[in-house]
Amino acid sequence: MQDGQTFFSLNKPLDWEQGYEANIHMQPNGFSIRQTEKYSIHRIVRTDELEGVHPVFEMTVGGGRKLIMLDEAANVWVYDDQSRHLESLFRHGHGLFSNKAKLASMSDLLVIADSDRASERRLAVYSLSNGQTMWAAGDWQGLELLPLTVNAKLGSKITFYVTIPLDIEVGMNGSPVIPKGGRIGVLEWSSAGEVIRVYEHDSLRMEEAVEPAALEGRYFTAAADGTLALLDAELRTVTVFHEDGRDPLHFPLEQEGRYAGISIDTNHNLYIGDSGYAQQEGVTERFILKYRGNGELFDKVTNFRGRTDTLMHDSRNRLYVFDRMSGQITLLDLRSRTMLLEGTQLPEAVYFSSELDTTETETEWHKIRLEADIPEETQVRFSYFTSDDSEGLVDGDYVNYTSYLTDPDISVREKLRATRDLWSEPILNPKDALLMNAKGRYLWFKMELIGSEQKSPYIRKLRVYYPRTSLIAYLPPIYQQDEEHSPFLERFLAMYSTFFDDMEDQIDHISARFDPDAVSGTYLEWLGRWLAITDHEAWGEKKLRELIKMAPVLYQLRGTREGLIQMLRIYTGTDPFLLEYFQFKQMQESSELRQLFAQLYGDNPYCFCVMLKPEVVRTDAQRLTIEQIIEDQKPAYTEGKLIVLQPWMYADMHTYLGINTYLSEPTLLTLDQRSSMPYNTVLIDVDRDKRMDIHTRLELDSEIE
Repeated sequence: MQDGQTFFSLNKPLDWEQGYEANIHMQPNGFSIRQTEKYSIHRIVRTDELEGVHPVFEMTVGGGRKLIMLDEAANVWVYDDQSRHLESLFRHGHGLFSNKAKLASMSDLLVIADSDRASERRLAVYSLSNGQTMWAAGDWQGLELLPLTVNAKLGSKITFYVTIPLDIEVGMNGSPVIPKGGRIGVLEWSSAGEVIRVYEHDSLRMEEAVEPAALEGRYFTAAADGTLALLDAELRTVTVFHEDGRDPLHFPLEQEGRYAGISIDTNHNLYIGDSGYAQQEGVTERFILKYRGNGELFDKVTNFRGRTDTLMHDSRNRLYVFDRMSGQITLLDLRSRTMLLEGTQLPEAVYFSSELDTTETETEWHKIRLEADIPEETQVRFSYFTSDDSEGLVDGDYVNYTSYLTDPDISVREKLRATRDLWSEPILNPKDALLMNAKGRYLWFKMELIGSEQKSPYIRKLRVYYPRTSLIAYLPPIYQQDEEHSPFLERFLAMYSTFFDDMEDQIDHISARFDPDAVSGTYLEWLGRWLAITDHEAWGEKKLRELIKMAPVLYQLRGTREGLIQMLRIYTGTDPFLLEYFQFKQMQESSELRQLFAQLYGDNPYCFCVMLKPEVVRTDAQRLTIEQIIEDQKPAYTEGKLIVLQPWMYADMHTYLGINTYLSEPTLLTLDQRSSMPYNTVLIDVDRDKRMDIHTRLELDSEIE
């Protein structure tokens, strides 16, 4: 580095906090423009283009992002939009439920709620792998089930929710009627068919007597961990229940629109859709509305403006929107979006520094070095000004520069306008740049970060060097005194100056390259080659780092039992079982065991066996690496054998109690705590290669023996 040169370094949040930031997201290792996550359309599935599928009436999302659809012929289809694979879950004409049924998915289970009185199975749970019925119900505590909605908890395998009338009377024509003041409640069911809890609220009462069929499409539910929300589209209200016993939250929806569909993300934000048509109703703006958990409207899903009949999230916060009229299912993904700077409404950020004080007047500032990631379509602009005084005129007023630039009560737009004559010409995307005509005790700088819709520059570290030094000082005076050409020559030599500075800095810190805890990547592999380790991928950085640190001890123990055990412990993460000849020599003297031990471990007194559990030797590559370790670490006159223990028991072979063998009594298989099967019962999947949970429909393709 040049003699007598110092610098200001800004590389920690505490350093940057001395200045003023606008629209900046500060992180421990740097900062960027603030970003937020917005929903964008990822894919549209047009169900009318799927072969064999009638118009779709209802849909839900199953595991693995599979779409489960109910068409007008009451067929249930499972569609993988990634592989474009479509299959029917039930045979055509099954008669199990009608096309008015509602669907919900719980991992590998499908819940179907049917309000058709001709159906005996008002509520049923089926296996998504083979369509087998798990259980079904037509009533609850003597009350006829007339499901209005069904919804499963986000990511849950345990519970789901069904909205039903809790008060039912018989009408004049013998059909059920919900009386005036009748209650609407939500039942929480377990996957085993038991009602865990009933959710009620005073707002969920009928103002007039009504038939259940008239309530179709009025209610929508959504659930997440600890939260259940019910939307009343007719009254334009939302009721939020809490599992922890807090009072329900009830709030009205004041925005215009025909509400339909409600969903909850993993952050407990509520999303409510609109089922209206702009061209029919004169609606100019129709978005999915986003509410906080406390009922406060704070955002809109602006990238989707279509009709909504069903709205739901999956466990990864992907949003699914179903439009029954067009048959389209729209998948929206969360994507990062650069936030706009207040006042300019552009994806940019501004940073104003406080003063950098050298304590000496007429200091000639040298250069800056910026460590930053600047993606394509983005830009960093660096401007500066210097002065021997900390105060001066800004927009006609005499102010302290630092106080003015860091004043939070003055808008960014006003600061940019008032100080436009102070700043130098901006340096674009600087990595290493000289500061020209920068003379004074104090220096202030401004950084403008210009981003794109999705990308932002990321600033890691800034160094500001002073006083001015240059390699031009080592040239003859004639090159320094040429006022016309010396500035260009000085800038040209600055590139070489940076190269030499970096080289000297690396030499000063070369000792850090030999510390395995301080290096990674190619430097760590370079240290590994000192120990003759060439297969770095087999070891990985963590194991390789530990091996290098243990090298002095391992070299002292090389060729010993303890050295081999330590080496294998580093690689496998567990202690191996090491068996030597002397440990079973006495047993070989018995004629009954001699043949067995010879078969297991051989009769060579210079041979030992290393036994490892199967979970640490999963691949052939791991086996080869372990065998190489044994070969390198064993004494020269011995032979080492690797034995991978298996998690089953062979009598008279490798049967080590507590290691790879366990003794237990056979137990009964209990079903729903009411039925049991003997321990010697076997479920056989006929002609399906014993694929359990895929083809195990009793009396169809499987049987019990």
